Amino acid sequence: MIRRLVVHGTSEALCRCRASLYTSHALSARARDNDDIWERAYEQTVPRTMEEMTNLLKQQVVSPPNSHLLKVAIVGMPNCGKSTLINKLMGWKVCSSSQKVHTTQVNARAVYNVGSTQMVFLDTPGLVSPQEVARHKLQRHLLTEPELSLHEADLLAVVHDISCHFTHSSLHSRLVRLLALHPTIPVVLVLNKVDLLKSKGNLLHITRILTEGIVGGRKFIHTTKGSQEASKEELIRRALLQEKLSSSQDQPSAQPHLLDNENVNRTFESENAGNTLQTPDVGDNLLHTAYDISHIKESDILAGRVHLTEHQVQSFIKGRRSWPLFDDVFMISAQDGTGVDDLRDFLLSCAQPRPWIFNPKVVTDQNPEEIALMTVREKFLEQFKEEIPYTLKFSVEYWDLTETELLSIIVKVQCAKKGLIRVLLGNQGSKISSMAQKAEQDLRNTFRSEVKLRLNVVYDRFLKKKMANR
Repeated sequence: MIRRLVVHGTSEALCRCRASLYTSHALSARARDNDDIWERAYEQTVPRTMEEMTNLLKQQVVSPPNSHLLKVAIVGMPNCGKSTLINKLMGWKVCSSSQKVHTTQVNARAVYNVGSTQMVFLDTPGLVSPQEVARHKLQRHLLTEPELSLHEADLLAVVHDISCHFTHSSLHSRLVRLLALHPTIPVVLVLNKVDLLKSKGNLLHITRILTEGIVGGRKFIHTTKGSQEASKEELIRRALLQEKLSSSQDQPSAQPHLLDNENVNRTFESENAGNTLQTPDVGDNLLHTAYDISHIKESDILAGRVHLTEHQVQSFIKGRRSWPLFDDVFMISAQDGTGVDDLRDFLLSCAQPRPWIFNPKVVTDQNPEEIALMTVREKFLEQFKEEIPYTLKFSVEYWDLTETELLSIIVKVQCAKKGLIRVLLGNQGSKISSMAQKAEQDLRNTFRSEVKLRLNVVYDRFLKKKMANR
């Protein structure tokens, strides 16, 4: 299995070896030996109707003895594999995923229980710009959804697509901005899609660039498998991360000091007292003050001792394509599962002693109709190229759970052009039939129930105007 930055063996062996985990093995043993009764007592389920979901969420949340909790926000650029990773971590497909960008439209939570530990994964849309929202006809809340998830997260997992030759050695500015706004939240780097790399030889070099050569607050070194130095580095990083997680729980309401314009001016004047400066125009001075961070130490920003304004954050991240505060690094393939077990064990070891926040039977907070619509949309994204799927509107037309436990669903697919209907249906309805069958099978796996799905494609001449007003 591919492991993390304290490298075990040569770079070629990096994708084959699996390092032993000190704390996670102890936790896994404890969970299996002492808490199996909780796994047997609470069989998780995805509600098939809104009534089932309401009843499930109304049930009292009962935490097992010695309960632990960890909320993990999965963030990254579009199509980096966030939803696929969550599905693999869960062992249950609860998040829609495809090879197209912008498959995930809203924040969704997936709940994973092991023994007395509950992990809540926050699946977020990819970080997008206003221009991308307009181009792909996306809902405007996609601009803020990823950022909102960070406010409730105990730990961030930054998923980075390592397979793209043009971007594998740099983090996107939108991602660096998000990290700069929340420097005190523990964060790990997840290098995904290593299975697509023809050569693994430069993984260490790429990792060194993305982390600025620092992981867990320490410079990493290339060590051999089983060496004392490797074990020492591993334990030190784990101890530092546990300390960070514990301190963040002890002071949940602590906010870093906000440097407003008045404080910025006062600091700037005191540092330049006695110097002869040319008095600028008032407008230029205000603009300079808004963006100026020359008086602020980078160490104070990274330690969260100051909180930058949006303008100052833009100055801070200008030209920055890496981040020195990653607590650990994982190299995985969410598609085939390589390295995912190591990541899951690591996250379990990070859980803190706290009551659970979800009923043990809950798998996801998505309602069943949302799951069905996202699943159908996913199939359209996989089937059609270009912009066609982004111009369609999906809605539930019929939903019924029969006495024989058959879930019958009709999804209406609206398009703004008459000529598009023939394209969507395909020759003698072959395309729409294939997509319905694939979505139907996915829904059976998600709901663990028999499902009958029908797709109804209709023309709506007012659809373009409706989608523009979302």
